[in-house]
Amino acid sequence: QLDEARALIVSAFCVEIGAAQCGGATYEGVGGALRGELLLPLRALNEGVQSMTRTFSGQPVPRVHVQAAVDAITSNVLRGTFAQWRYENQIGRAQLRGLTEEQVAIWREASSTSATASLRVHEDEPGELGFFWATKIGGPSHGFDIEGQCLLPLLANARHKVILVSDAAWPEHPSGRAHFRLLWTADDAPPRPVLWLETINADFAASRSVDSRQWLAAVLSHAMHKADRMGVALSVEAHLRVHLQRLAAVGAVVHDVAHRFTLRPSNGVVEASDYLSHKHDWVQMEEEVTAPLRRAEYLAAEYRAGATGASHPEL
Repeated sequence: QLDEARALIVSAFCVEIGAAQCGGATYEGVGGALRGELLLPLRALNEGVQSMTRTFSGQPVPRVHVQAAVDAITSNVLRGTFAQWRYENQIGRAQLRGLTEEQVAIWREASSTSATASLRVHEDEPGELGFFWATKIGGPSHGFDIEGQCLLPLLANARHKVILVSDAAWPEHPSGRAHFRLLWTADDAPPRPVLWLETINADFAASRSVDSRQWLAAVLSHAMHKADRMGVALSVEAHLRVHLQRLAAVGAVVHDVAHRFTLRPSNGVVEASDYLSHKHDWVQMEEEVTAPLRRAEYLAAEYRAGATGASHPEL
């Protein structure tokens, strides 16, 4: 009887989200999706494929590849393998190629930092199902139901995460988020891995309840610590250089740079960022190189000579 009830729950959930393929769905996977409140995001993605076949500027996005990405995302959520799939599919492994096993493990980690007793900065939670809702923090752009193609890179790419801010004054859900990527420099030999942090967005409703003045230092500190543990540089918006300098330990390097970055093919069909390109979102199924981008870069003292843990075996 219990097995039958569980099978009915799995079947009903698949119907509710409009999933074309539910083979392999498990009760544990569906349970995780329900706890993560993913019925609405998954239904929007599955029923909104046609709306994802044009970029913000009206350029075509191949439907067959969008459908394949949505199917892969959905099936792995339903199997309970979403986070594992993000990093271990062929394209995801290629995005991280050049990192050591230790660096990959640290990057995959849902790292969390308690900035104060009431403020936590974290890369979602193990399982990463919070990524589906993350881009709803701070506005509708890149949401699962508006410009849904722009959410696919976050959901499908191993190089892409978000840093979330959870504040006790807004206890039900995170109230802030910033896109967080692992990219490779294009003009270094060999290419250097760099953690790329974008701006911090605040939930519109939460902004009336929380004091966000501590957020910037908390998020920068979290990202700097992650970069330190991985032995790589951190890249932030140029105007944040002074904040990096205030937070950096003695001997660390903080300087202005103008790097080009190699974007290895996206597993989410497109890439979407107002910081990597002026195009907002674009088909990115082939490797490409960005224009020179002016940023501020931080590197801990012990890695100033370019050490990235090369003594460990690469994947």
